Amino acid sequence: MVSSEGRDNIRSQAEAGSEPEGEGEAFPVTPAVAIPAALAREMFEHALGEAPDEACGILAGDRSWASGGAPIRFYPTKNVDRSPYRYRIDPEEQLRVMLEIDDRDEVVWGIFHSHSHTPAEPSPTDRRLAFYAGTVYLIASLIDQAQPDLRGWTIAGDDVREVELDVA
Repeated sequence: MVSSEGRDNIRSQAEAGSEPEGEGEAFPVTPAVAIPAALAREMFEHALGEAPDEACGILAGDRSWASGGAPIRFYPTKNVDRSPYRYRIDPEEQLRVMLEIDDRDEVVWGIFHSHSHTPAEPSPTDRRLAFYAGTVYLIASLIDQAQPDLRGWTIAGDDVREVELDVA
């Protein structure tokens, strides 16, 4: 889970308008969104189980993040690229998950993946392949596997904004 120190660091960067490490640009921060601790644990367990490759998955919600919805379910998926540097959700699994989400009258709330060797910030590839407007992109960094870092982002073209996460 995001440690209180990690959250404080994220907040202090946002408040100070400082640049996230390694990106060379400041990201605006949106209001906090609650992530149930059980979902965060599921994401971390999936990420650690797939390391050193990137893990990926889909979060379902009661409504879209952009509409004030909350995440309620995590669907771990297979990274067909089997790479520590990129992910691609298995298309058959993606279809199965999307249909199940629709059958439950839920929506795609977020897209999850891990970074096994880099910070939990969107890479240029992550930005280029962000096709789900209105969702939160959750990235877990496994640089410190004892204390993984989870951060959320909205990505729409060149507009990248951090979503402050409140893991409770």
